[in-house]
Amino acid sequence: MSPTAEASERQRKGAYKAWETIRGKRADAAKAEPKVTASAAAPRSRARKKWIASHYPADWRAIGVEIRERSRNSDGDEQCECRGECLKHGGRCEEINRTWARHRRRRGKVKIRLTIAHLCHTTNCDDRSHLRAMCEPCHLIYDLRCRQRHLVGEYAIKWATEQGRPTTLRSE
Repeated sequence: MSPTAEASERQRKGAYKAWETIRGKRADAAKAEPKVTASAAAPRSRARKKWIASHYPADWRAIGVEIRERSRNSDGDEQCECRGECLKHGGRCEEINRTWARHRRRRGKVKIRLTIAHLCHTTNCDDRSHLRAMCEPCHLIYDLRCRQRHLVGEYAIKWATEQGRPTTLRSE
């Protein structure tokens, strides 16, 4: 049953009045705050964690290069090494580094980027079997699934190997 035109008009006016109240309160709050320069203003979005070199092994850059080399497919492209750990797909992920995402029907604004994922969630771990080159969607989803289950360390690795299809990665 749809509302009458009169009821719809009342709802529209009520919503407009509420919006004007919110805008007024924001304007009053902005006037009350002291002026801050752009460089000193706090960012509105959630702050990203800073990369701190002391939290990683000394040869982290070399390890990253080695992991990326390991992730190359038969065509020589860097491909996501996720084998279902993210629970998004079965088998190896199809995403290729620096290409448009395969699941989009048309080109978006962002291309796929490969990141080095710690399956154990320990940043100073340099065990190559705990590291995977994952596309950002798989990496973020894997981290989310582990946070939801409160998994860290060996428990996360055990869970990942149970979820993912255990196949040996090419090592050189």
